[in-house]
Amino acid sequence: MATNPNRPDERKQFRILYRDFLTRMVDLELVTAGADAHGLIVRFGSLLAALSFVLAYMMVPRYATSGWPHGRLVIFARSDEEFLISATITVAGLCAVTAWNTVFPDRRDSLILGLIPVLTRTMILARIAAIGTVLGAAITVVNCFTGVAFPFVLATGFLDGLRSFAAWWLTMAAAGIFTFCAGLALQGAASQLLPMRSFLRISGFLQLAAMFAVLASFFLAPPFDNVTPPLYFPSFWFVGLLHKLRGDADIVFDPLAMRALTALAMVIPSSVALYFLSWSRNVRRIVESPEILPAKRPGIAKIVAKILAPAPFERAILLFTARSLARSRQLRMMLAIYGGFGFALSLAFSKSLLAGNSPESWNRPNGPFLIAGLLLLSCAVVGVRAVFALPLSLRSNWIFRITAVHRPAAYFAAVRKSLFALAALPAWVITAVWYLAIWPGRPALEHIVVLVLTGIVFVERSLYQFRKIPFTCSWLPGSTHSKMKAGVWGCVFLVLANAGAAIELWTMEKAARMIALLTILCAAAFYSRMHTVEFAADPNNRLQFEDLPPADIYALDLRQDGSWSGDEAFVEPIRSRSAS
Repeated sequence: MATNPNRPDERKQFRILYRDFLTRMVDLELVTAGADAHGLIVRFGSLLAALSFVLAYMMVPRYATSGWPHGRLVIFARSDEEFLISATITVAGLCAVTAWNTVFPDRRDSLILGLIPVLTRTMILARIAAIGTVLGAAITVVNCFTGVAFPFVLATGFLDGLRSFAAWWLTMAAAGIFTFCAGLALQGAASQLLPMRSFLRISGFLQLAAMFAVLASFFLAPPFDNVTPPLYFPSFWFVGLLHKLRGDADIVFDPLAMRALTALAMVIPSSVALYFLSWSRNVRRIVESPEILPAKRPGIAKIVAKILAPAPFERAILLFTARSLARSRQLRMMLAIYGGFGFALSLAFSKSLLAGNSPESWNRPNGPFLIAGLLLLSCAVVGVRAVFALPLSLRSNWIFRITAVHRPAAYFAAVRKSLFALAALPAWVITAVWYLAIWPGRPALEHIVVLVLTGIVFVERSLYQFRKIPFTCSWLPGSTHSKMKAGVWGCVFLVLANAGAAIELWTMEKAARMIALLTILCAAAFYSRMHTVEFAADPNNRLQFEDLPPADIYALDLRQDGSWSGDEAFVEPIRSRSAS
């Protein structure tokens, strides 16, 4: 049968689309201009491989050199197997969250691929191939050492080792596919059940909830129970599947393996169906639906903004910052990373308390919950402050340049209010509700006051010498040295948070101690505030719109003395003189 020479080659189209989709699996908006996406992927893979090596180095020698009987070692290894499966599920879940906005067609796909002669089948298969490549690479790298050494160290012979090796990798692949497909099914169901504009609004919250669910499943999973293992942790399901594939006759694994097979049978077909349906419908719906628009009626956000920032000038910067955070998937993803990090650390400190294995009671003041509130507050402030420096709205900063008629101190105050409103205030409200619900009134109120004062210190110190309007200044990626310092300071902060929680718990025993602690925090907050005010009042300060290194050649300033400097540059002195 002769082929039509004018018909596009579907295989060639598949290869081109596959390469393009593969490079876009890592959200390019998360990579700064000038950065190397390929290098980022290589470094991330190297980190996962190093983690696999460390885990293999810590776990495998214990079994290879142990004098225990083989049957006892197999029982003892179940907790380690659950941990490694849970790590694989977590990595697959983070891949699904990171690729949240790239697995489904976006506006660019709809406008470009919808107009050229490419079959929908070809586009879908190319995207699925790219997804499979990324997911398979992540699962392979995170198990590259543990997946080779762990199955053989517990085998009774070479053939048993081969069977354990095959069962291990089949189970890890099933666990990773289940997690990734669960994310696809959640996103696909939301895109089909909701109008496109509503889906775009809620997608970020679903992404954040998915990340929290993945991290919570990893940190809250208890050790494997050999008698009555719980059926609500996916990692336990796949431990049962692993042992049934090995041929283990223990009946404790029967319900777990059945739950794993049932979950795979439900999630994989539904995610595939929703994925095909999303491609066939969303390409048209995205083109026909408008972008996210502001609400026509003044909502709760505008009312809160008017309360927090009565002046129209400050309220404009607050709303500009809030809407930029809400509409940018890049910023949502970065905030999800910071929030997930704080959430994971809080769960790590509180795991024994939540599991009932701690001598402390959860409904009384305790160290783990004190640290959890402090970590959530600090991660919220640091995360929002970090994204303030990103050049999200760089092309629109000319609006602020031509309207910069107020003193720089006024802009600095508006940015400070924005950080309080978008980071510290939500953290204060959430933690206040939580502590008042679980603890007696006095200690809960005392800790809330401590968090408020600590949050003031965090905000004031984080914005010291910050001379930018959020998202409007060009940004140069930081050096490796600064990233190393951030990691070191993070470790120091964890040590200080642990010590601070112990001190606060001690001060709650007597009112005089608590008064002394609050006095110290009030002094620290007052000093931080005065330090910021002193910097803002410096007459040499100007708003910063270019993050460039110092120039080697400086231009001569031949303007007359006082020209475009001092009080004449701003509207406040003009208003004060006209009023007088």
